[in-house]
Amino acid sequence: MYTIRPATEHDVPSLTQIIIQAFARTPFWENLFPEGTTDPRPLKTARTLSKLLDPTTHVLVAEHPSTGRIVGYARWTLPSSSTSTSCSSTVPTTHPRIPAISEEAQRMASRSSELFPSGGNRAAYDSFYEGLERGKKRYLSEGDFVLELLATLPEEQGKGVASGLLRWGLERADAVNARVYLEATEEGYPIYRKYGWRDLGEFRMDFEEFGGWGVQRWVFMMRDPGYGLDQDIKN
Repeated sequence: MYTIRPATEHDVPSLTQIIIQAFARTPFWENLFPEGTTDPRPLKTARTLSKLLDPTTHVLVAEHPSTGRIVGYARWTLPSSSTSTSCSSTVPTTHPRIPAISEEAQRMASRSSELFPSGGNRAAYDSFYEGLERGKKRYLSEGDFVLELLATLPEEQGKGVASGLLRWGLERADAVNARVYLEATEEGYPIYRKYGWRDLGEFRMDFEEFGGWGVQRWVFMMRDPGYGLDQDIKN
């Protein structure tokens, strides 16, 4: 059974490495951060620190039960309405206190926009986030939860790491009868369909338009309350 807990500043290097390993072989990553010519770690470290400082974002880690190694993590964004007093007392929904972050880390988090690596494809990077923002503006409503990120180390995939990370947010969403929104990669799409998410639309990037190669697709998806928690999530 994997231990699910809030992330701390100390965890950030591990979270950065999980991001890199989980997505490194996708057209998105290979076009934005060409291997051998760019180092995305400062950017991803700063962005992760900025999420730890965001009071609406819950950054969670999954620890291996034997080794304590961090093998997966998730970022959930909860609306203020999730603090409703109608929630079950066994499913706390109030936002946690922002974890203690050093002054150095706070400074780094504030500079995330400046840390895009030399040699990376900034135009494609900006277009990606603009596409995600268009989806949110079109499909999100007040009160929706957002599963912003779910990532697992490749060697740990298929072992149930995702189960606790998903369940943490789904229980809280169901407690306040809230929907859950996400943007699925093609790799993650079958899992989300299996556990109750439905298609809303999609976003494609043709990286040839940015001087690169290949195409990648993300699907905008929504889960209505009450679906999937009786499943044994294996990912």
